[in-house]
Amino acid sequence: MSDYKPEEFADQDIHDLLAKRRHVAVIWSIEDVLSVRPDLSYDQAWEVLQACRDRHDCERGFTWMFIECVAQEMFPAPDDH
Repeated sequence: MSDYKPEEFADQDIHDLLAKRRHVAVIWSIEDVLSVRPDLSYDQAWEVLQACRDRHDCERGFTWMFIECVAQEMFPAPDDH
């Protein structure tokens, strides 16, 4: 069972914290991963998201297609065996 609890961070504004340091960020979540791969668990989606963070290329971007490709490499879809 996953220990993921999104409500724990509901009172924090990440964009405000970044602005104080004059940073910006585009934020992706496990919900985004699950929107393209609903068959994954929260923990698997988190693994995919971390792999995307580590492997993305600024020239090509962090995209829906990129998430889908990384997820497919890590966890082949059940109908793709």
